[in-house]
Amino acid sequence: MRVNRREFPRILDPHDYAREGYDLLAPSYDVDIGSNLIGIRMRRVFQAALDKAFRPGDHVFEIGCGTGIDALRLARAGVEVVATDISEAMIAEVVVKARAEGISERVRCRALAAKDIGLLRTEFGESSFDGGYSHAGALNMEPQIAAVPASVRSLVRKSGEFVCSFINKTSLFEVVFYTALLRPRKAFRRMGNVVPIPISRKPPLNAYVVATRFYSARDVISLFDGGFSLVAVQGLQILLPPSNLTDLFALFRPLFTPFEHLEDRISTVWPMSEWGHHTILTFQRL
Repeated sequence: MRVNRREFPRILDPHDYAREGYDLLAPSYDVDIGSNLIGIRMRRVFQAALDKAFRPGDHVFEIGCGTGIDALRLARAGVEVVATDISEAMIAEVVVKARAEGISERVRCRALAAKDIGLLRTEFGESSFDGGYSHAGALNMEPQIAAVPASVRSLVRKSGEFVCSFINKTSLFEVVFYTALLRPRKAFRRMGNVVPIPISRKPPLNAYVVATRFYSARDVISLFDGGFSLVAVQGLQILLPPSNLTDLFALFRPLFTPFEHLEDRISTVWPMSEWGHHTILTFQRL
């Protein structure tokens, strides 16, 4: 399907539309998205947060697993993962990879939208997971996100942790960078309700856009309020470009190195922790 990247589809259900797009992206995801230099750095920081939350032998679930980059890494470390994604084609990629690495017994896959994560309770039972996680804006693309926290709470045991990264409503780098380029609309685009985000930077799938909502750290904390306590807040890509500016990052990589070291030091310090392209939040189930 070809769509104008400024317009959203009017016919398909948003979940069906997202599923179709990510099914098309699945075969090229690791080359297209997984090799993005900024994406690699973001995943490294997120994985460090996962390492703090989970231990070998834990049983966890993932919302929006893609081709299983995080799930497979945890499985190699001895964590059992139920990897879920709205795209069956993405799930098929995870199955093939897990089988090739001989870790299929530690990676089980289910095709589920984020809003339906609670269905795992029917199969695995109430409070049957030691924790869960979601990375790279999968929850920003869920139009029924309000249903997610209660479902997560029903799956995670008491004191278990849920680690998630959200695309933030305020990106310090974008505000400064695009304002300097005299593009204020771009600088403050995250303040709008819904923004069309392409599922890929490369044609033809760069024309395939998904409705994306941005959330501040306070927004997400409010969503999980009542069932969880907040453990940690960490900004991601505060002083560094977001993933759509990876070409800029690659071109001027030496110039960004000092900012990268500085961000490593300040990313958990308020208010900088809430000014990143993404925000990583770790919650503990009450």
